[in-house]
Amino acid sequence: MRLFIATLGTETNTFASFPTGIDDFKACMWNEGSVETLPTSPWSAPGQIWLKRGRELGWEVVQSLFAFANPAGPTVKGDYEAMRARILGDLAAAGPVDAVLLYLHGAMVADGYDDCEGDLVSRMRAQVGNRTRIGIELDLHGHIDNTIVDAADLIVIYKTYPHIDHAERAEDLFDLMVRTLKGEIEPKMALFDCKSMGLFPTTMEGPMIEFSAAIIEGEGKDGVLSLSLNHGFPWADVPLAGAKMLAIADGDVKIAEAAAEKYGKWFYRFRREATLPFTSFEEAIAEAKIKGDRPLLIADTADQIGSGAPGDTTYVLKAFIDNGIRNAVVAPLWDPLAVGICFQVGVGAKLRLRIGGKFEPYSGPPLDAEAEVLFLKRNAYQDHLPGERIDIGDVAVVRVEGIEVMLTTLRTNLFSLSLFSLHGITFDDKQVVSIKNLYKHKDLFVTNTRKQLFVATPGTSNPDWSQLPFKRLARPMWPLDEDPLGLEG
Repeated sequence: MRLFIATLGTETNTFASFPTGIDDFKACMWNEGSVETLPTSPWSAPGQIWLKRGRELGWEVVQSLFAFANPAGPTVKGDYEAMRARILGDLAAAGPVDAVLLYLHGAMVADGYDDCEGDLVSRMRAQVGNRTRIGIELDLHGHIDNTIVDAADLIVIYKTYPHIDHAERAEDLFDLMVRTLKGEIEPKMALFDCKSMGLFPTTMEGPMIEFSAAIIEGEGKDGVLSLSLNHGFPWADVPLAGAKMLAIADGDVKIAEAAAEKYGKWFYRFRREATLPFTSFEEAIAEAKIKGDRPLLIADTADQIGSGAPGDTTYVLKAFIDNGIRNAVVAPLWDPLAVGICFQVGVGAKLRLRIGGKFEPYSGPPLDAEAEVLFLKRNAYQDHLPGERIDIGDVAVVRVEGIEVMLTTLRTNLFSLSLFSLHGITFDDKQVVSIKNLYKHKDLFVTNTRKQLFVATPGTSNPDWSQLPFKRLARPMWPLDEDPLGLEG
């Protein structure tokens, strides 16, 4: 067997004013033809798994481009087309292959392309014909429609949010591809449009826990091979956005259609209960002024890079200062210029420093403050799942009026407590900690905080969908429209 593998992805916030270009991919993950040489991370792991498993079976594995960028605004048209051309060119040069496995995101938008994944896979199908099998792994915060479903043979989507199952889903996809190539199964896919948008964590108390377990339990029964809820990405104004249920059945598309409808309607009926609740900025700061036996955790949701925001606003930091909150941490805040200045002056230096607020109109004003440099580190990283790490660039930790602020040269979320421990920051002794995250941290702070707040702060990724200037989103769509499927009487 001959297997072709590649990776291309980013999560596009169409409301962000700053573009994603080739340099952003190279800053996050870029590898040309040897994925095994990359550090294991959420973006490299699928390709590494497919390479290892293919070689174990004695297959010839042809590697192409492995590129991923942190979420931001739309990808530059020429850069997307160049990366697409590289992958399709490598595939053409490889000659006939039996299978293709792609790790894509699902919410990549480029200038002139609402659906980069659908565009790439459709072109690939036209190039290889129907004999070659195409399998795809996607993030659950993507957009899919029948464009990509019709072009692929297999699509497997993350089942967890926070995302901790990228490796498991890569294994699932490989297993299904092996069975397909052996002729044991003939996959047929179907989508059900749930006409909903939002954020639906799978570890938050409520119905998503039961639902996630149920779709895993339903796989391998009654002709159903795979079930995936595509949650959608709410900060994208494209016609194919919104949550959809995907089912794969063995040999019978009607079984897939029935399963997709069954589980899609089940999700739709509890969507309100499953939605992540947000706290107002004012309420959060009032809570932060209260001293407790453990830290209060504030998630600065509208300026977290996982939804395409720059990660450089100073609203929370300024609110802490203005309200007399001193024993606190703000992390991570993206500011390459400030980090460079801190490296120039060195640990222990005190200086007037302009922090944050630099990158786009939504970044807001910067904060000018007296700062003391506490910690510096080149080529820093944080740990993720066992054996995985996330590069965060150079790091400077400064103290501003008693508040420790972590500054980085690469945009990042918090993936583990090592973001603090590897960079001289203690956690348990703080009154309040603010992180630029949405939800992926939630399970890390269950026992070591007095409360976790998901805060609707000012920023690019406003979690109040009614305030976003949608113009192209397919309507009706909940919660902008009350009951799009008419299932609530």
